[in-house]
Formats: sequence, structure tokens, C-alpha cells
Amino acid sequence: MSLLQCDECGTKFQCGSNTEKACWCYNLPNLRQNFDLAGKCVCPDCLTQGKSKQIIKMRKKKSEQRKADKNELLS
Repeated sequence: MSLLQCDECGTKFQCGSNTEKACWCYNLPNLRQNFDLAGKCVCPDCLTQGKSKQIIKMRKKKSEQRKADKNELLS
């Protein structure tokens, strides 16, 4: 993990990218229409226009629902 500073707002944040896995930014949608992820690193809030926690919570809830549905089908 690397400690980076957001190129947009200056917030310090952790980049999880390494040789075995991609950074967290690959799991969040880029809601900024004119922002290319190559060449700049921005924090989760700047990438998602302040909606990162909401998006992560929603994805976790949907994932849990899919697991529950799958378990119900297998029962």
C-alpha cells in the first residue's frame, strides 16, 4: 500500500495497488465525465463526486443479496 495525495483536493489516501491486485479505484465508477484515470491519482470522493461510501455500501448490500438468493436456490 502506498500513501498518496489526491491530485484534485490534496487529501491523503491509501492506494491498494500491487503486483497481485488492482487499486480500489478499479472497483468504483468514474463519475467524472472528463477525467481519465491514467496519469493522475485522485481520492475516492473526488473520483465519485463524494459518493464513494454510498456506492460501496450499495454494492456490499447487493452482493449479500445475491449470496442469499444463491443459497436459497441451492436449498
